[in-house]
Amino acid sequence: MEVKKEITVNKTITEVWEVLGNQYGEAYKWAKGVYHSEAHGQPKISGAMCSNRACNTSFGKLQEEVKVFKPNQQLSYEVIEGFPGFIETGVNNWYLSKIGANKTKVTMHFVGKTRGFIGLIMGPMMKMNLKKGLGQALSDFKYYVENGKPSPEKLKDNKKNSRKLKAVA
Repeated sequence: MEVKKEITVNKTITEVWEVLGNQYGEAYKWAKGVYHSEAHGQPKISGAMCSNRACNTSFGKLQEEVKVFKPNQQLSYEVIEGFPGFIETGVNNWYLSKIGANKTKVTMHFVGKTRGFIGLIMGPMMKMNLKKGLGQALSDFKYYVENGKPSPEKLKDNKKNSRKLKAVA
């Protein structure tokens, strides 16, 4: 299963990377449905700040492992804990491309594999939900990078889910 989305961010590639790569552990600041995130573990890749990220999300707790960390180019991470049992693997790849002095193309490419009969049945619905969720994540990311604050959708989600925010505080 693959889902690919892209968006243009009206900032330099260095400014985009600052949030995506250098602030990898702080996705909770901009991503709707992420109520807490924290970087941890000694980096296994040169230049990375950590090896893992833990996230409390609207669909539960996730643990991710950094697979690729190329400043101003690519960040890839794999979900290693927290997916339902019918999902075998899930890797999210972010690619950055300079398309102008203050314009960066951000491409998100999720590659996942389901397993078993339930995976076969649930795969299409999961892909549909991923398309929506990854599109929202890119919109939230763009807004945060361009404006320095969370999107209105993220703020509305935080308000709606204030109990989840307090539970992780």
